Amino acid sequence: MGNETSMENWAARERLRLIERAVWWRGWVGRPDLVAMFGISAAQASSDLQKYQELNPGALSYQMSRKRYEGAPGMRCVLHEPSLEEGMATFLMESPVAGGMLASAGGPRVAAVVPPRREVPPGVSRAVFHAVCGGRRLRIHYASVRSSSRAWRWIVPHAFGHDGLRWHVRAWCERAEQFRDFVLGRIRDTEWPEAAAGELPPDEAWDEMIACRYVVNRGLGAEQREALMLDYGTDSDGVLTIRCRRAMRQYVEAMLRVPVEGAEGLPGHFERVEVPAPTGDE
Repeated sequence: MGNETSMENWAARERLRLIERAVWWRGWVGRPDLVAMFGISAAQASSDLQKYQELNPGALSYQMSRKRYEGAPGMRCVLHEPSLEEGMATFLMESPVAGGMLASAGGPRVAAVVPPRREVPPGVSRAVFHAVCGGRRLRIHYASVRSSSRAWRWIVPHAFGHDGLRWHVRAWCERAEQFRDFVLGRIRDTEWPEAAAGELPPDEAWDEMIACRYVVNRGLGAEQREALMLDYGTDSDGVLTIRCRRAMRQYVEAMLRVPVEGAEGLPGHFERVEVPAPTGDE
């Protein structure tokens, strides 16, 4: 009775999830894995494996020659929602845990492109954050790509946005008299926020949620279009719908490689369908 696995116990549930993750991604799990990973007895490990088989009948089969449990090709997960990133992080990265139980046998087999790190001085981050939280006015020294200049300007930030690579702050620009996006990495210095002068107009582009609709580039060949439909998970007509704030649509289109007028290079993946006017980015 002392080794019985109870689903009411948090540690037991974590061990059972590890069993499921191991057989789903790596294909197998053994009693020594559980003993080494959790510091439990061999009897407790056997109880855990038996409990999992009760929870998910047919998912495991014991291979006498290898002395381990292997996952069935058609198994389903009952204790967690599997994700490819989880499988990579758990079984394809170097790990000192349990003497390499969760490490790749052949070394790292996962690589990722890491974008350049956008350094934002802590004082700048703090001042912008306070301005957003308090609805306050902020004077910033900003390097603008649009105007090719560096100058001090007054803004009234109200929200943060992320385009997949970097953070920007959504703010009213007093000089331009409109709402714009200011990339945090381009703010070199700030003064301390102060009370905003008067009430601002609503940021309609930020407040409005829209359904962005795109169709796979109809200028591509049939096989190319089919490949993109599979890659992006479009519907059967090659249409993809993404909900976002209207102010963020330009970043969605950059991610989907929607062609910009006058741009040359690789063919676009998608075409716009009923696209509203984009908003500016400083």
